[in-house]
Amino acid sequence: MFNFGNMKQLKRTGHLQIPFGTLELVLLTDGYFTLETLQPTLAPKIPSQLVETELQRLSLSTKIYQAPIIIMLIKQQNRYILIDTGEGHYDTDNAGNLTESLLLANIDRNKITDILITHAHRDHIGGILDADGLPNYPNATYYMAKPEFEFWMSDRPDFSKSENPEIAQTIVDLIRKTLVAIEVKLQLFEPGDQLFSCIHTESAAGHTPGHIIYTIKSDNRAITNLVDLIHSPILVSQPHWGTQWDIDFHRAVDTRIKILDRCYREQTLVIASHMPWPGIGFIGRKNNGKELEWIPKNSIN
Repeated sequence: MFNFGNMKQLKRTGHLQIPFGTLELVLLTDGYFTLETLQPTLAPKIPSQLVETELQRLSLSTKIYQAPIIIMLIKQQNRYILIDTGEGHYDTDNAGNLTESLLLANIDRNKITDILITHAHRDHIGGILDADGLPNYPNATYYMAKPEFEFWMSDRPDFSKSENPEIAQTIVDLIRKTLVAIEVKLQLFEPGDQLFSCIHTESAAGHTPGHIIYTIKSDNRAITNLVDLIHSPILVSQPHWGTQWDIDFHRAVDTRIKILDRCYREQTLVIASHMPWPGIGFIGRKNNGKELEWIPKNSIN
């Protein structure tokens, strides 16, 4: 049994190894990102007093928003499957520490055989290339959902349904440069496809058009990675508040509500990329079932 209750959140480096049926899961921190205030990036249209009251109720900071960047690695026999790559060299003050966390887990980056890209935001693909444009994981094959690739490589990606189109527009060149660099080693799949016999992908469009979540299954165990469906416990209790990071704001809200409700009904063990370390928990309900809540899991048997 692994007990998380007394663990401090490691801001820059750290890892947690979890036996998982015939697999081994390794949770790695790339670091964290921080905003001076939660709004307007999260809950962009909600009155500030309501947001402050909710943050206080959830025992979250009302002055600063800080979230970890949690990366998952799956060991499957001779495969080392990395899910996303963190910020890389784009934010060396607070993040970009994935390769160091890998070394602390005794995993050399040259051992990485496969990289699943859940979506193309910078904190998920920034670590693919180094500052000189060379691959950080030279022996890896890459996998991305076809709708995600096609959106970012289209002539004019449509950000008109975002609450802040300028945020997404600023990273288009970075994303295209990265995808072009790995295109010869990139395999596209359809959301819903199964990868490596243990990863079941699922569309969670809205955050980006090809944003996926995925479920890992081994023996009688299963865990679903919600990736960027939620960025804070406040988006569990108030899923309709949304975030400016969502390229299609209203579709992301609908997707978030649908998937969180299903996770509650099916009692799914979940993890998410930016929830408090190590990001593992359940989706619950309270107030006679009227309100969703994040329930951190303190141990895994």
